[in-house]
Amino acid sequence: MTSRLVCLCNLVDEKEILSALKKGANSTSDIQRLTRAGTSCGKCLPVIDEIVNVYKKEKPKDQQTELDFG
Repeated sequence: MTSRLVCLCNLVDEKEILSALKKGANSTSDIQRLTRAGTSCGKCLPVIDEIVNVYKKEKPKDQQTELDFG
């Protein structure tokens, strides 16, 4: 399976971004810090934003982080 290249400047593909999200990245700035995607010219930032938003919508909720003790 091939993965689309998201950040041409830093050669970061969608698979690498999804891997960072699965490891706990929670925002585009997290992705930038972990993969360097979007840190050069910035043209890919809207695509990274979209990948992050779609992942967050589709990711199963972690029951441990949703406990409300209030």
